Amino acid sequence: MSLELRLTNVLQCLQQNNLSAAGFVSAILDSSYTTHAASQDSLTMNAAHICAQLYNNENSHTSVFSWAAGTLHREFDGDEEDDGVFDKRPRKRQRRAGERNVALQHIKAIVIISICLQNTNERCNCLQGWMGFFMKSTGVPEKVIEVMAHAGLSVSLSTIYNMVTSISREISRDIKREVRTLRAAFAYDNFDFAFNVAQPTLENHSSFVSATSATVIPLYGVDESNEEALRSSAKLWASDPKNPSPSLFPLMNESRSFLMLHKKDTYNRQTNPTQLSGREEAFAWHIRAILVQHNQNFKHFADKLDEPETIQRIPIHKTNQIPCRSMNIKQSTTDGNIEVLDNLFHQGGIGDKNEVNFDAEHDVDMTEHVILVHGDLLTKERVDSVRNSRKIEHTPKNRLQYIVFLPGLFHYKMACVDAL
Repeated sequence: MSLELRLTNVLQCLQQNNLSAAGFVSAILDSSYTTHAASQDSLTMNAAHICAQLYNNENSHTSVFSWAAGTLHREFDGDEEDDGVFDKRPRKRQRRAGERNVALQHIKAIVIISICLQNTNERCNCLQGWMGFFMKSTGVPEKVIEVMAHAGLSVSLSTIYNMVTSISREISRDIKREVRTLRAAFAYDNFDFAFNVAQPTLENHSSFVSATSATVIPLYGVDESNEEALRSSAKLWASDPKNPSPSLFPLMNESRSFLMLHKKDTYNRQTNPTQLSGREEAFAWHIRAILVQHNQNFKHFADKLDEPETIQRIPIHKTNQIPCRSMNIKQSTTDGNIEVLDNLFHQGGIGDKNEVNFDAEHDVDMTEHVILVHGDLLTKERVDSVRNSRKIEHTPKNRLQYIVFLPGLFHYKMACVDAL
């Protein structure tokens, strides 16, 4: 009779006697009958083999490892469980400490295994690579990195430099590939950091640097079928109020279009005398949410508080972004914003084909397109100042007619509050 058939027969017997495999083993170990002694001896003598099989099983590996780590911790620390009648469960603080200890055991095991693998094969350096890159990015002294590399916890300094160079080249290619499609937006802002010195002197003192960081955001929903909408730089400039000689009626004076927009508005206007408008419904929902969520007397209405009605919902999608190279430029000044934009276009490989530094073989002409630029209100003021002072320039790039500035939602709300 084969092993599979015998196992099937045993499992059928257990099922007929309302016993599971785990319950059968536990009952044998807890039994005090002498007729069960042989089975008890078989289980205890093969306990290590059984634990090894449970550990190697992918379904029980995590629970077995956690139990073993917790058992070792209790054995070495000498902690005894509280057998009190009223406090049998461990406290929340104790449970969290146990979870942290188990996590630390996992981390230590991974570190030890990684060191052994890297010692066997230098290409098995995933942990060492991340550690080296992290230490270099946080400003750890090179002497410390060398010590960690000799200990097997990091890669060498030359390897770290090669990693940084390789990542920079890869990101640079990604930036150019995305920006040259002319279907991407830029977002930039300033950041400040201080270079502190432990022992400042006249020659070596602390310094404060104001720089600029930026990112490239691919436009969602814009592809080859509708990208012509972005080829509207000349048309927008023809009706721009900053244009000294506009060929079309300026956009800001089209009061009739705004009047029609308000007449057709159904969200803020009450169309039915017995029903609230869309805006009033939203306000009423927020009042109900405040009462239910922050007042104990209305907690029983929580199951009746539905979601508010959505108006022109934006579909959920993942927004990818590509970080640009940081620029040692003070973005808070007017000239600084010009330098930032020129630097971003140079990183992206776009420009004016009539300029001297334009690479006709690789760069893309952007004079007919508009570029969406995101920033805060101060950035908008600086960009508007540049456009006002350059509106008499002859080329679209020099007068910055390609810029369509979009303030961030937070800054837009701040401007709305100031207007109130």
